[in-house]
Amino acid sequence: MLDQPKLETLFWAFGTIIFIIVGSILVGQMARYIAKAFRLSENEQRKIFWGFLFASPWIIGFIIFVVGPALASLYYSFTDYKLGETPVWNGLDNYRELIMAQGRDGRNFRSAMYNSLYYAIVGVPLQVAAALGMAVILNAAVRGVRVFRLIFYMPVILAGGPAILLAWRYMLAANGGFVNNTLSTLSDNFFLFNWLYRGFIFAVEGFNGFFIGLTKGDPTGPFTFFLPALIGFIVLFSLVRGEWDANKRARAQTTIEIIGFVVGGLLVAVGLMAEPIDPSWTYIWGVMVITGWWINTHRGQLSRAKIWQVAGVGLLLLGFILTLITPPQDGLPEDKSAYLIPISIALVPILLTFGKAIDRRVFGASIAILIGIVLVRVAPYQLLDGKADVILRYLTLQTAIIQPDNLDYLNKGYIGSYMDASGLFIALIGILVIVLLLTDNRIRRYILIGSCVLFGVMAVSSGIDGVRYFGAHETLAQAEGKTNFHFARYRDATKEFPNNDQDPKWLTSDLWVKPSLILINMWSAGAGMLIFLAALKGVPKSLYEAAEVDGANRVQRFFKITLPMISPAMFYNVVIGMIGALQTFEAVYILRNNDTQTSVMSAAFYLYQRTFEQANIGEGSAMSWILAVIIVGLTVMQFRYSNWVHYEV
Repeated sequence: MLDQPKLETLFWAFGTIIFIIVGSILVGQMARYIAKAFRLSENEQRKIFWGFLFASPWIIGFIIFVVGPALASLYYSFTDYKLGETPVWNGLDNYRELIMAQGRDGRNFRSAMYNSLYYAIVGVPLQVAAALGMAVILNAAVRGVRVFRLIFYMPVILAGGPAILLAWRYMLAANGGFVNNTLSTLSDNFFLFNWLYRGFIFAVEGFNGFFIGLTKGDPTGPFTFFLPALIGFIVLFSLVRGEWDANKRARAQTTIEIIGFVVGGLLVAVGLMAEPIDPSWTYIWGVMVITGWWINTHRGQLSRAKIWQVAGVGLLLLGFILTLITPPQDGLPEDKSAYLIPISIALVPILLTFGKAIDRRVFGASIAILIGIVLVRVAPYQLLDGKADVILRYLTLQTAIIQPDNLDYLNKGYIGSYMDASGLFIALIGILVIVLLLTDNRIRRYILIGSCVLFGVMAVSSGIDGVRYFGAHETLAQAEGKTNFHFARYRDATKEFPNNDQDPKWLTSDLWVKPSLILINMWSAGAGMLIFLAALKGVPKSLYEAAEVDGANRVQRFFKITLPMISPAMFYNVVIGMIGALQTFEAVYILRNNDTQTSVMSAAFYLYQRTFEQANIGEGSAMSWILAVIIVGLTVMQFRYSNWVHYEV
């Protein structure tokens, strides 16, 4: 006799089989009815029925195990839900805490996101370079190359295993580890390697010390203005050189789109996270949609322009509906017209883009009204009360640090006294729009030269003032006899050049734990190596022979022939590597310890920790959706700006 648990198991097994069979038949019949509604032939209807019948087990599984949990997670992200308790709707509170880094959990998530971006921005290029280097080496026609290919690929099979990661913990040990012993031996026996080794330690510790200061939220003062000013100078300088042509026009349009998307997206996020929600985000979103539609239309990319239109209208309508159905106690005032009217106003110019014959005056007036509303709402907070003085001070090479002997002013008062640095990006966008609209090349060139000089002076002046800002913290700490905690790890790492006894503390120091993980990923770059190797095999030898006849050396042949021809493989490895870096989990889980957990913690690991170890389902769901939006956004941008990829026709 079968006992009760076995009978229940058999019952559920047979029930699952029957459910799949019945569900597959229903899906097939539904597909057949849809085909019949489109007046397809009887033969086509039969093919569609059988196709969906056999595909339905996967379709049903996808809906139950992927779409269903995803929708549940989206709902939980708007609730205060801890495992074992009843979910309580809290609106945007989870997102507000995480995005605005409020409280301990918000600060931890910000730090984890910074670490994930570090793995993506620093680690992926190094991993791709390692894969390409191995592929170039193994592409040589030498005896036994297949054995070497196997050796280089073995880490891919082994790297993900916990045993290998634990082995890396022993090899990267600060005292007696294989890696440090090898590096120390080479440093002792080769003078040049010794200097390179010590310089490497100094550079890595300095860079990571500064990065740790950023993740902790240490104020950067004038350097906040230095980066946008430098980016503006570089962009404008690239447009000043040479004659104005189609390539420069495309470059200006791309710059407007990228900076507008990033800055506008951040402003929209800040508006949504404000409490109560700031209606300004609707106008900013409208300007973003119009800009994206205009650029893609002028490029002849009508499908992308249509996406901007549909996304713009869809999100505004969704916001309109949610505003209507959301109860007032969830942060909305009783008079919902404060949100409904801005949404309606932002919809008007977007809807005008759907018209076939648009009156330019009406359309231009609508855009001007939108931009004017944004400026009227933002200007009083950003330009009045002396907040714009920082621009005049830096353009006249003056310091903007009014109270260098006041620690509270240095940490909070400086940045609060002046306009937001994103204003420089907005100014850059405005200059580029004017340049694109002008038809007189002489006036266009004068504007570019003048703007380039202004941004250059701004960058130099704010950079010098940034050095003064860091020095003011140090001087103030010395005068009071206190420890200077402003970018303390960076100051400790760069106060003197490493001596001969100093070795990397790979897994025990917050300065080295992230480079350790990147080193392991570079060691296991064999998958990317195989893709590059296949691409290298596909490059026609006739191209190299023709270039050699023309007198091109190896370096020229590599950059002019090899890289363009393998660019599809490069693009694939970059996209996959970026997604993988943002989802880093296993290595963090195994290599972390109590001293380095915060420094190595990725967004995916903190999501796991907050959801499964601390049972906060609501906050964990919000983290997963934020991470998903970032991954999708970065991936879309990579595909959007993949003009450097050359595909064979």
